[in-house]
Amino acid sequence: MTRTSAILLAAVLLAGCDKPISEHWPEHTVTEAQRKLADDTVAEYKKAGIDAAARVQSYSAVGDFLNYGKTVNHRPSDTLKLDDQGVPMIFQAGRFFYSPGTVAIAALAEHGRYTVSKDPAKFFIMANKLLSMMGSDGALRYPYPYRHYTSIQSLAPGWTSGMDQGMALSVFARAYDVSKDKKWIKAGEKALKFMQTPFPLGPRSNLADLDPSLKGKLFYLEYYTAPNSYTLNGYMFALLGLYDWSTVAGSSEAAGYFEQGIDTLTHILPYYDMGSFSAYDLTYITYSKQPFLIPRKPHLVPRYHAMHIAQLLALWSVTNNQTLKATAEKWQSYVQ
Repeated sequence: MTRTSAILLAAVLLAGCDKPISEHWPEHTVTEAQRKLADDTVAEYKKAGIDAAARVQSYSAVGDFLNYGKTVNHRPSDTLKLDDQGVPMIFQAGRFFYSPGTVAIAALAEHGRYTVSKDPAKFFIMANKLLSMMGSDGALRYPYPYRHYTSIQSLAPGWTSGMDQGMALSVFARAYDVSKDKKWIKAGEKALKFMQTPFPLGPRSNLADLDPSLKGKLFYLEYYTAPNSYTLNGYMFALLGLYDWSTVAGSSEAAGYFEQGIDTLTHILPYYDMGSFSAYDLTYITYSKQPFLIPRKPHLVPRYHAMHIAQLLALWSVTNNQTLKATAEKWQSYVQ
């Protein structure tokens, strides 16, 4: 073999090594027991009078976020209080704390009310509080421990969430749209950068816990569990944040992540479908794949089924992705 031939052969072999592994999407079959659990949860949903329609809208990156201005109000209770500026605090570990997620939701609700009143004062109180909670690395960290329902060990204080990073992007995008203050651009870019920190140090993960061949599929985690739990509503909040930032700040980076995220969403949606209700996450699949973990039932929560429908329709309205619309309509038909 000549030297040239050897070089060419080596190049061919190396090229073969670089070929991506073909994706394998596991079969999804709903068992009789899972369907029965879903049917029972439909009854709970109807009994509670839940209706997804309250948050269904044609979504806008500068509009009332999922109609929060009309549907979200934080009122004092045993587990929630308002500080002297009206910022909500939640009771955890024996005292009241500011929670990044709760403050972000309050900010989005006040922005929704601003779109009617034209007075942004309360919105900026909430937005500035959220900004003050962000670390120099762009992370929004929780100051208290939290135990995920699947775990016996709590997440230590300082834990973060892909959902909250996305919701912060939604807040900062709206703050910039209203004020044109460049500090919100700097804040959003930092939040976006931390959002790309790989699990377990940050929220960016993939679908390898669903199948190893799906390592190339992007997913943002709401909770850092091992195996990944793949919480659906938290993931879609992250996607809405990326859309808002790409639209308002003109971030091509956020636009690229959003496109990848929508591709993941369209592929993974069938795994959340329990035949007559949607699952909160995929622990019933990922935990069953681990020999040292006890298999779990699907986690079904009535209010999150409504949120799933509203989020899917919001994302459909800005992407025209028909899979999102068809899934939302199917899931709505389950509870009509």
